[in-house]
Amino acid sequence: MFKFLGHNCFRFETKGEILITDPWFSNKGGFFGSWFQYPKNHHLLNSVIEDSFSQKKFFVFLSHEHQDHFDLDSIKKFSKKTTFLIPDFSDSFLLQQLKKLNFSLITLKHFKKLDISSNLYVRAIISDIGINHDCALIIQTKKFCFLNQNDCKVFDILAQIPEKINFYSVQFSGATWHPSNFILPLKQKNKIGRIKVLNKLNNVLNGNQILKPDYFIPAAGPAIFPFLDEGLSKGVDNIFIHQDELNRFLSDKGIKNAIYLNPGDEFSDKNIEPIKPPSTEEIIEYRKSVTNVWSELDVEFSNAALENLIVNKLNKIKDISFEKSPIIVFKWGELSKERIIIDLNKKQLEDTYDGDYIEIFAEKKYFALMHSGHRWQDIILSLRAKVTRNPDIFSNTANIFLFSDLGNIRDAFLSTVNISKERIKIMNNAGEVVEINKFCPHQGANLCEAPVDNNNILKCPRHGWEFDLNNHGINIKSGKSINLKKLTVSKN
Repeated sequence: MFKFLGHNCFRFETKGEILITDPWFSNKGGFFGSWFQYPKNHHLLNSVIEDSFSQKKFFVFLSHEHQDHFDLDSIKKFSKKTTFLIPDFSDSFLLQQLKKLNFSLITLKHFKKLDISSNLYVRAIISDIGINHDCALIIQTKKFCFLNQNDCKVFDILAQIPEKINFYSVQFSGATWHPSNFILPLKQKNKIGRIKVLNKLNNVLNGNQILKPDYFIPAAGPAIFPFLDEGLSKGVDNIFIHQDELNRFLSDKGIKNAIYLNPGDEFSDKNIEPIKPPSTEEIIEYRKSVTNVWSELDVEFSNAALENLIVNKLNKIKDISFEKSPIIVFKWGELSKERIIIDLNKKQLEDTYDGDYIEIFAEKKYFALMHSGHRWQDIILSLRAKVTRNPDIFSNTANIFLFSDLGNIRDAFLSTVNISKERIKIMNNAGEVVEINKFCPHQGANLCEAPVDNNNILKCPRHGWEFDLNNHGINIKSGKSINLKKLTVSKN
């Protein structure tokens, strides 16, 4: 059938081929030693290396570039006869990294079927806009069809999949720095986290209801964080929930087909007990067996080098018009000389600031990584900074700047600025026909099938952004709108 190898790694074997997805086995974890596999799967790497040197053709699918899916430490040990399947992203990072290692590559096009052999074909479902580069993969053998959605939030187009899905796997636990790293009152932080958790869980529920798979297999998390706050690893009052909470939610909603696999397990419909969060003792033992990468980092901070890189990033987007952004402040001390102030609106550095701002406070090592050739998204996902956002309102432009690099920042801004303005007609809960933008202004999700609740709130099926159909289709938190226009008036 197939085997689960941990996190988002599955192993499929046919008569002449072996295909694995997103191998992550390094005992150095990911994101500079902040994220680690749970349960542990480091011991399975040797068997995958042996697969790569076997007589069968060996394929590896990489869904995206995040370090818990793209593990260079492990990949470098694979046979050079390995063929990598990667999405055709606008960001060429994955492509260039694999070319340096001289592996064979096949780029996957959105929704296009690729015949690996008479025994196996795949179909990619790609999300590629702004800072979001991700890909789900349909894996069809002669015996079954498996949808590995991993972190890819293409819930708005699942209904377009032509295959009957027997096995469905998708992320259910958190994978971002908000709100865990934000300085907020505890009650407010917990409330935000709970909303995000419920969005995730409802997406999993909706995916199951749309696809009606024979079995649902949660994967792509949760990770644990043995060198960070213990609560993150336990999923306590944050977005990094574990399978026990997922199981309770699905059971309450009538979903009874969930299968919970441990690393190394062959599929069996007997695996119905969710994996519990780690105890304090288990986290301590885990910490002893892995590398504390952050403590071993040796990078020298240069204010001038970081300022120069920021100016180069700003120059890449100098001619692009976009919505007003809060000031971004990088801060590593309390003195005025221990900070860098970035004005995205003027596209220049400043000495002082007032008004709306996002302040990122971290040790010098954090900012040294930024000008030392590392990806900014990997640094941010290390969860090693504290963030103050005033007001606490999401900014697309600031987010794109922070999660982009010199090589991809221009395309990231352009793809977001140029989201199609195509319009669609829908009916609100008062029976009125209204016209709205077809695509969500956040990351371009299709809103054709977006649900409208009893309060006339339309919810984006990807990230849960809510638009008030009573108030011009405005998203209260960001101020972005889907530009609602009434076409008929209710006769009630």
